[in-house]
Amino acid sequence: MSTAIQQSRSSQNPREVSADDFPGHASTEDQLKFLVNYAVLAPSVHNTQPWLFRILDRTVEIYADRSRALPVTDPEDRSLVISCGSCVGLFRTTLEAFGFDVTCSIFPDLSDPDLMARIVVEPRSSDAPVNASMLRAIKTRNTIRRGFMNLPLPTPFMEYFHQGAGALPDSVCVVDDQEAETMILTQLLKTEKSNRQDIHYRRESESWMHPMRIRSRDGVPMPPEEADPILSCWSTEDQQAEATQLAVITESKDSPRAWLQTGEDLMETLLTAAGLGVNAAIMNLPPSATDVRNLIRPLTGCEGDPILLLRFGRPRRKLITPRRSPVDVMLHPGFRH
Repeated sequence: MSTAIQQSRSSQNPREVSADDFPGHASTEDQLKFLVNYAVLAPSVHNTQPWLFRILDRTVEIYADRSRALPVTDPEDRSLVISCGSCVGLFRTTLEAFGFDVTCSIFPDLSDPDLMARIVVEPRSSDAPVNASMLRAIKTRNTIRRGFMNLPLPTPFMEYFHQGAGALPDSVCVVDDQEAETMILTQLLKTEKSNRQDIHYRRESESWMHPMRIRSRDGVPMPPEEADPILSCWSTEDQQAEATQLAVITESKDSPRAWLQTGEDLMETLLTAAGLGVNAAIMNLPPSATDVRNLIRPLTGCEGDPILLLRFGRPRRKLITPRRSPVDVMLHPGFRH
């Protein structure tokens, strides 16, 4: 297959992007447009992909797409901003993996709350090294939605997450106590089942989780016969303790800037785990989930306000969620909010 065809193909389906297709001799602007294929692989609540990109010369602006908000389950757009933070973090990581020098400003325009970040890069040397291991981690990272294999987690992962072999973000708190983990997961299931008694909550979630979503390249295209993800990924039944690891991401302040940082910390943690052969199920803990949030701090000693739960493991069966192509998330260079 020719390079031109490969580039066209990867621009249509970000899941098929390859470092071999990187246009090394093109303009910096065209290189940045190509790398959007990696940035859109970031996780987002219900795979809503609530981000838009504006690229001009050496500058990338990442905007929140409020049209993809979840007014019932996420009325303050907290999870939406966290999702955008993951995208910002992934774009920065991708740029650095391809050898770009990056300057990133968070919320650079106070008059425009939708502008999440402005990234400026220096022109890349044609012989700049590429971090192949990081790019593999980006491509192999997937959110677990169908439960976990009953196999012990890899030793390097356990050493890293428990013995500090690397520096996890300060906001990440690993849950070491098995009894505490069981209590947290039990309460999480109770809270989620209670939420589903609300027809508006249920309909909003289901609108993003059904087979037809594969056509729109967003949401979670769950087959109708698929087991409930909340039971598959967050139940403690029939699951060996060594097969999963629970962690909490907290935030010290309740503000959009803190939410964006939460997303960046989430992305860094997920890529670290993916590099060690492990992925995670992700659960948002909105302010309304008071029973779960109030339980976490005394049981774990985690500082800050619990905002996300991560359950690491190896997927029983992968569900690869689709991604919109760069052309669908790109704003015109002359865009003004």
